[in-house]
Amino acid sequence: MSKGKEKVSSKQFRWLPPMHETMLRILAQEAHKGNKPSSTFKVGSFALVAKEITAQFGVECHPSYVENRMRTLRTMWSTIQTIRKKSGFGWDDNLKMITCDPKTYQEEVMAHRKQAEFLNKKIDMYDELAIVVGKDTATGGFSKSYVDLEHEPHNADESAEYVADNVEEDVVEKGKNTVESSTTGSGISKSRKRKHSVSNADESVLTDLSDQLKEIAVALKEINRGPVDYTALYNEVMTMMADGYSEDMLATAFDHLYENEKTARGFLAKNARLRKLWLDSFLFTQL
Repeated sequence: MSKGKEKVSSKQFRWLPPMHETMLRILAQEAHKGNKPSSTFKVGSFALVAKEITAQFGVECHPSYVENRMRTLRTMWSTIQTIRKKSGFGWDDNLKMITCDPKTYQEEVMAHRKQAEFLNKKIDMYDELAIVVGKDTATGGFSKSYVDLEHEPHNADESAEYVADNVEEDVVEKGKNTVESSTTGSGISKSRKRKHSVSNADESVLTDLSDQLKEIAVALKEINRGPVDYTALYNEVMTMMADGYSEDMLATAFDHLYENEKTARGFLAKNARLRKLWLDSFLFTQL
């Protein structure tokens, strides 16, 4: 063992956020190279991660630690997917974030406190996580690789068009089967009506989401041009007393924003509804 590297047991080993990111990045690349032939990786991939973490962070990491960490990542992935399927929760694919209103947030966190870290917050390295522990892989019958995800368009309108095309193909195929098995010829017509009804609703939601994101992007561009005006920020925070928040609560939120410039810029870029969502989430963590 090299000098300067601390030897720790599996139970003592602590996965810091930078280690977590390093592991996901390397394993996503390993999947792209074909080293994830099924739902797990080849032993050499875990050894590569352990070697890199040992070299970068000066704490000896064994391949078995990486394998144990995979169990944690699978549990994390399962929790995220379970929440996304629940009623009352949305998904922002541009921000990689599970969204919900304050009432739904409070109910969910009261029942499952640890799930707060996945609600109304960006899930870092979500795409890599999908490749490493999800069903996505860079080989075999699955479609997306780490490289594909890096170059994949994230425009909401393009995503909507892709979904609509696949729905159309599915409907037409079902229509053909209906015609072949029935003399009424009504299968295609009914399927197409269902398709158009769903498509129009989806397009409306995506259009609203796209407009909101454009507003935030424009606001961020303006805000990032110069230093944060903390007097204006204070005034904006305090205007939320009209929404029922106490002055002490808002003062605590302002102090946090003052100490975190990026968060402050993000707060100023948000509309009134998103500011309330952020504030409810922040105040809950202070309880």
